[in-house]
Amino acid sequence: MAAGGAGDREGWCGPAAGGLALLGPAPGAPSCPHGPALLFVKTSQGKEEGRRFYACSACRDRKDCNFFQWEDEKVSETRLAAREEYNRNHQPFFTHRQNVERLHEIIQSKASQEEDFKVRSLLLDIDFRYSQFYTEDEFCHYNMFNHYFFGGEAARETCRKFLYQDNGERVIMVTDPPFGGLVEALASSFKKLMAMWKEAEGGGHNSQEMPTFWIFPYFFESRILEFFPSFSMMDYQVDYDNHALYKHGKTGRRQSPVRIFTNLTPSMIVLPVEEGYRFCTICQRYVSSGNQHCEMCNSCTSKDGRQWKHCVLCKKCVKPSWFHCNNCNCCALRNHTCEKTDAGCFVCGKAGHKRSTCPSLSHARTACQADKKQKQKTLKRIRVGVRRRSAMKHAVFFRKKVKNKKKKM
Repeated sequence: MAAGGAGDREGWCGPAAGGLALLGPAPGAPSCPHGPALLFVKTSQGKEEGRRFYACSACRDRKDCNFFQWEDEKVSETRLAAREEYNRNHQPFFTHRQNVERLHEIIQSKASQEEDFKVRSLLLDIDFRYSQFYTEDEFCHYNMFNHYFFGGEAARETCRKFLYQDNGERVIMVTDPPFGGLVEALASSFKKLMAMWKEAEGGGHNSQEMPTFWIFPYFFESRILEFFPSFSMMDYQVDYDNHALYKHGKTGRRQSPVRIFTNLTPSMIVLPVEEGYRFCTICQRYVSSGNQHCEMCNSCTSKDGRQWKHCVLCKKCVKPSWFHCNNCNCCALRNHTCEKTDAGCFVCGKAGHKRSTCPSLSHARTACQADKKQKQKTLKRIRVGVRRRSAMKHAVFFRKKVKNKKKKM
């Protein structure tokens, strides 16, 4: 089963950080063209601040979907009817990347050409235009951020039948979500798909997880393992031919940060030796050639393909460009700032308030506004004076012209 991407979404913070926290899908949540909206709340130092609100699950940019509604907002029947009509007429037609879609296309192509090829696939994607190329048994219009099937119970049943084939045996989910997507929302949807797989008749999957390949950047490892502790990150670097940054070559980054997270046993996955991967007999898995085994950590610790170094004081391996700072008592970049100040205002540096409510900024704004008003008044006076002088010149010139005409007569 292949789960395709949706529109990019980034900038949302976790509950412990300042910003916006995802509270998850709520019962009876309002809907936008991308399905049921998600519930968010503003946070500061891990505490809720402000009113809760609903926003689109799939779109980051308000230009793509400007849906917004307060949690306690009362919506009239007329507005609800207009919203439902709008949702019906604005089906989402964007997609993220083409890895999963390309995999699905290859499987479908081989299945149609080779009779002995018994692999089948089901594409779940938010782009409804795939329905023009695939049958109902090959594609489901789906939003992976809120586990919403646009086709209703019929599409859900299609997915359920696919997972139930052969009692759920030999099923694997390959998902390539947008890098800015909310890990919490994605994990929630993936767990619901896994729950559907567990319901397969006679499958006996009560203590197992559906085999999964989750393609995502390596710096999200801690977040993914928070929701799926059984997952591990492979060293294989995923490249994109149509991406400016995540591809090999002179115009892109030297190494792609995209990896594959899976709950399969690492020793089962063989990586190509000709592309620079080797098998570590101690870790019992394939790793990058630059990922050397650390005897102190008893693991191949590199995350980005480079050889990391072990810090005795930190008791772990760190990036080669990091150095141990005695002031911070941890490893960091050489030119980092050591001051450990509490998160506060970006203007004055004091805690207890943010930039938007900073007294210094408000005074500066007042002075700036006063100065701006004074400049506007001065410019207005100058413009009025120029207009008056110009009008007088035209009037004098016109009078002189008339007098000259009279003299000629």
